[in-house]
Amino acid sequence: MAREVKNEKGFKVIEVSLIECVQWGGLGICDNCNNSAFKGYYVAVLNQVFCEDCYKKWCERAIYYPEDSRIEEHNFERYKKILNID
Repeated sequence: MAREVKNEKGFKVIEVSLIECVQWGGLGICDNCNNSAFKGYYVAVLNQVFCEDCYKKWCERAIYYPEDSRIEEHNFERYKKILNID
């Protein structure tokens, strides 16, 4: 079941299964390495889904820019509705 996940940098992220990705019309493929994302991480600020390995690597190098928060919030709220997350 999809759920919001916390990270130390404050990005808005939703953990999703491959099946949940397919249900919203996605392919369940990592937008970084193009492998199957059996457990995916939707990163709202990028509007992308990463597999677990690519998400961990991205978290290590990512920098939070407050000026991106408006689009991040918009994307996050959209996918919360799609995935029925309260």
